[in-house]
Amino acid sequence: MFGIDQISWGQFVQFIAGALILWYLSIVLIALVNKKNNRKTLFEDDQFTPVLSEELQPIAVSAKDYPSELIPIRLAEAILLPVSLYEETGMDDGYPIECFTNHNHPQLPKILENIQFQS
Repeated sequence: MFGIDQISWGQFVQFIAGALILWYLSIVLIALVNKKNNRKTLFEDDQFTPVLSEELQPIAVSAKDYPSELIPIRLAEAILLPVSLYEETGMDDGYPIECFTNHNHPQLPKILENIQFQS
């Protein structure tokens, strides 16, 4: 049917290769034609007027150019910072829930002195 049984694999590969070459050649030609017609495709290039560039000139900056409020004050003496050391006290087992649910529990006032809470 349609002569498919009479076509060899070599002819089939040549046909596919030719079709792909024609396809990619047409894409390249279309891209070249569009590139020649539309040169300004970027927003930055739109209405571009060349400006003569000026060379940068270095300027001298001194501390006297700024008000004294902006200049940090350097202290001559060292400032001592307090350091608190963390002491490992072991595993904290916490408090049993009965301490908080029973308002008459004897340990509750001692616990509430050591923790922050909001009632």
